[in-house]
Amino acid sequence: MLEISQAFLYICLAILTGTFVLYSVPAQKRPEIVVPKKWLLISAVAIPILSFVAVIEVIINLGARIGYLDATLLVLSSTTVGLAWVMTLAFSIMLIILVARGMFARFGLLIMVILMMTLAWGSHATSMNFTTGIISDFLHTIAMSVWVGTLFVVSFFAKNTANWLAFLKWFSIVAAASLFTIIISGLILMGVLVPSYVTSWLTNYGQGLFLKHMFVVPIVLLAFANMIIARFMLKRDMPFNPLPWVRIESSFLMIILIITAFFTQQQPPVHELTQSMVSPVFQWLHGGAAIDGDTVMNFAFSGVAVAFLSLATISLCIFLMSFLIRQIPAYVTFILGFIAAVSTYVFVMKSIVLL
Repeated sequence: MLEISQAFLYICLAILTGTFVLYSVPAQKRPEIVVPKKWLLISAVAIPILSFVAVIEVIINLGARIGYLDATLLVLSSTTVGLAWVMTLAFSIMLIILVARGMFARFGLLIMVILMMTLAWGSHATSMNFTTGIISDFLHTIAMSVWVGTLFVVSFFAKNTANWLAFLKWFSIVAAASLFTIIISGLILMGVLVPSYVTSWLTNYGQGLFLKHMFVVPIVLLAFANMIIARFMLKRDMPFNPLPWVRIESSFLMIILIITAFFTQQQPPVHELTQSMVSPVFQWLHGGAAIDGDTVMNFAFSGVAVAFLSLATISLCIFLMSFLIRQIPAYVTFILGFIAAVSTYVFVMKSIVLL
């Protein structure tokens, strides 16, 4: 339940942030965008509801011992997760009023920044290292929301592709800055939450983190292709519709958001590994092998691993070719990128030998 709520929360943050970013830009520097007010209101209302799920879990754990009313008052008045949610509720109400009364994009962006700061305040990373955790989590969330949200809103709410070159001119810089921020903040978060990257693959947290990294590859390739090929063709007045390809990129980014929502709610592998911490997926891929803190990981190729490596290589090659062979439908490119990412993940997992 918590993982699902976090996934929808990240999507709501992205939609609102992307809308405010685009409406903050002059009309001649973006396509015509029309985002229905009901979607913005639904997203704004959903933020305090979805973020409250994490608070409910704490209340339930305490309520069994001290009573649910006392637990609720205690959590909301004296715990970090509770106080962060109270702040989230207050600014969400301001956001709802803003959206209901009219679009004030730059003020909306300011509220979104504050909301993401309050969410970072109640995160796992902040509870382990306050200064490093809150800054890195905040930067990670806002960079993802700006990049994913802007691309998602353009992909599905653009009425045309007018001003596309002008849009690419500033959005390419924003996307590159967002990617750089995500990488740096992600490395800092890993330093706080993941003592050993490879060893973390034994846990649910590490599995999600590694799978997320596998999906970054097709996203980066798509981002460069969309920028370079779109500029090349549009500058020469060649027939080209960038929207289907941008939708593929935003779809992969949404997958990243959903994976992030799921694995960040798992216990980070900062303590000594126990059998209960081992990922069921990892165990399934290794025949249910018993794993504990003394387990040693090594790497060796197997027939199954090589087969998945071959599948990943073929899929990635055709995926790259589809940028130039525009007769290949966009959804096929998405499927190929998905297969390449998952096959690479399985290849690495099946190459691990437990000693």
